[in-house]
Amino acid sequence: MRVLLYFMLMVLSISCSGQNQITDLDPNEFNAQMTAEQNEIVLDVRTTEEFAKGSIAFARNIDNRSPNFETEINKLNKKKVYFIYCLSGGRSGSAASLMKDLGFEHIVALKGGILAWQKNNLPLASINVNANSQGIDEVEYKKLVHSDKIVLIDFYAPWCAPCRRMEPLLKEVTEQYKGKATIIRINIDENSSLAKSQKIDEIPFFKYYVNGEEKGNYIGELNKETFDRLLGAKP
Repeated sequence: MRVLLYFMLMVLSISCSGQNQITDLDPNEFNAQMTAEQNEIVLDVRTTEEFAKGSIAFARNIDNRSPNFETEINKLNKKKVYFIYCLSGGRSGSAASLMKDLGFEHIVALKGGILAWQKNNLPLASINVNANSQGIDEVEYKKLVHSDKIVLIDFYAPWCAPCRRMEPLLKEVTEQYKGKATIIRINIDENSSLAKSQKIDEIPFFKYYVNGEEKGNYIGELNKETFDRLLGAKP
């Protein structure tokens, strides 16, 4: 009986030790695993100012230095896979440790942060107006769309099934047209005033801008051919 009890305790110990682990990956490994995962969440724990200058595609910004950081992190699903990064790795390391202590099961940290990511010539091709923002106003929106590149705005929501289905294709075209076009995703739940002023009453809803001027809008899921036509055009 004692032997059986000891064996059971050993199995439980081994099982528990495999949970709540932090995996540190170099940029290419991080990118490959992030691309292979489904329903992953990418977390940028830099400041909002740093985030606005360029981020990994589809990243969500929650500032590690914010007094509300732990509260915001605790709202997340602890069973999902989280890919976390900062500028050089320090802040993401402390954030990952906190997440581990809070019970998050799958955490992947980027070694060297955005600095290492850029050194490996990996893209910062997407702006993501995301959760943890308090919403952008019309003035900020006009700044976002005013560019010498083509700008495609994707109004979406995390609960929207068609929006989720489009994410792999959005990642593909973001990479394909980096340097030529910018895809900006705006969560309507967290930018409700903007969505109302832009008359967004159905999602996914895309707005297409050339030199800061709206040239068209599209409702529903877009296919690769439509993206190629829009993003491959000359501004």
